[in-house]
Amino acid sequence: MPSITMIPTFMILSLVFLLLNLITTVHAGLYVVTPSDGSTCHGGQPCTVTWLDDGELPLLTSIGACTVGLYTKDEQLLQQIEPVDVASTHSLTFTPNPEAGPNSGE
Repeated sequence: MPSITMIPTFMILSLVFLLLNLITTVHAGLYVVTPSDGSTCHGGQPCTVTWLDDGELPLLTSIGACTVGLYTKDEQLLQQIEPVDVASTHSLTFTPNPEAGPNSGE
């Protein structure tokens, strides 16, 4: 299996897929601040995802813990990540598994 050196933005944004799925179920909004479009994360190196509440009810402060994972754009789980309590934090840092898949250009 090829090792991953960079993870494209669409995969990082997919990281919050379950988080967004849970939040949209209750119609709360999450705005991803970083990574920004065109940025990359590298396998084996820390990557930080930050987000803000969009101000619509219910607010993230009332949501609590959410399940998080690194997903492909086709919603295939590549790496399970520790749950995050969106009521008390607006970021998470994880280290992408270098064995998760091919390089971003493949």
